[in-house]
Amino acid sequence: MPNDSQQTDVHYRSLTGEGNFNWRMVYDFDYLMAEQKTVAYTKKSFFSLDKEMEKLDPTLHIKVYDYDIFSSDDLLGWAELSLVALVPPTKTAKECKLDVYETPVEKRISIFEKKKIKGFWPVFDDTLGEQELTGKVELEIEIMTEEEALEKPAGQGRSEPNDNPVLEPPDRPDTSFSFFMNPFMVFKILIWDKYKWKILMAFLILLLIVFIGLLFYTSPGAITARIFGA
Repeated sequence: MPNDSQQTDVHYRSLTGEGNFNWRMVYDFDYLMAEQKTVAYTKKSFFSLDKEMEKLDPTLHIKVYDYDIFSSDDLLGWAELSLVALVPPTKTAKECKLDVYETPVEKRISIFEKKKIKGFWPVFDDTLGEQELTGKVELEIEIMTEEEALEKPAGQGRSEPNDNPVLEPPDRPDTSFSFFMNPFMVFKILIWDKYKWKILMAFLILLLIVFIGLLFYTSPGAITARIFGA
């Protein structure tokens, strides 16, 4: 819906690039089944007295940001999911690739018919002209009629009523917290896991250089002592 944007809370200091949210977003809208359009009522200008009806394609816009404190947030990736021709999600993050957006139209899904779907969808950056995979988002999308929504009330995020289903606080690992609380774990995730073989190789090369240096340093004295019988 126009200007109906919602956002999750912030997963601070994620060291692996993974964010966990467990966050519910609830959208109310009117849908014309015969035309497969959503309906919005907006003012065409500031001076308009009445709102005009506008028919729109039902589309879910997803944007992923890197949260910054001292500057504007960086947009990492995005995706647009048509709710009447939804590309099927993958069951695992490993399978989630950009080629899902090449799914033929006849194999796509209408969420208004399926009612509920869950899986992974890729987000991308195409500011340079070519799509680059920048992330993967796991979502569960569910469509309800007004009557069904009244029977199963649910709050935004994890606010009350936190039902249908109950959303527990996300499982955010200890590495999400302060560096000073667990510096060794931070070092392991940020550096050791990615560069351990390079670190070991550099350490072995350093040992070899030290050994050769000591060899050259002690060799002249040993040769001189042998010549003069010392």
